Amino acid sequence: LINHGIPVDLMERVKKSGEEFFGLAVEEKEKYANDQAAGKIQGYGSKLANNACGQLEWEDYFFHLVYPEDKRDLSIWPKTPTDYIEATSEYAKCLRLLSTKVFKALSIGLGLEPDRLEKEVGGLQELLLQMKINYYPKCPQPELALGVEAHTDVSALTFILHNMVPGLQLFYEGKWVTAKCVPDSIVM
Repeated sequence: LINHGIPVDLMERVKKSGEEFFGLAVEEKEKYANDQAAGKIQGYGSKLANNACGQLEWEDYFFHLVYPEDKRDLSIWPKTPTDYIEATSEYAKCLRLLSTKVFKALSIGLGLEPDRLEKEVGGLQELLLQMKINYYPKCPQPELALGVEAHTDVSALTFILHNMVPGLQLFYEGKWVTAKCVPDSIVM
């Protein structure tokens, strides 16, 4: 997506905050760790394990609900870097507006009432926006590793704010294609 209405400087702040978070010492990041076994899926996590195909997934991540504001748990949001909460909150508001525009365009394209798809996924009040920041640490044996295995997102829409490093692939018309790195764009 280009001309999406999200300020470029805000997108850069979000990327910088994520980069700074993953640059913290492990002990600092662990303060925000999730606990999958206890059902706490929000927070910092690491996926360093073999997948079903025998490849090593090599990824750190931070996952949390960002919208609506009244359902967020700011206690698990990083306090460092200091701009994380403000930048992420502003970005979430912009993504929420973008979601409405995309749902409207898709609804019209399908011959539906303009607000139909958004209503189907919870409408203005119940639509949840979740954010996952992926970080791929340097791997000593990259030929054995894969960032994240092939998967289908469980969300209605996925917006990817990329850092211009090629590697993201999408399954399109029966084959894997590498997403283009277009400056200031969002992959949807």
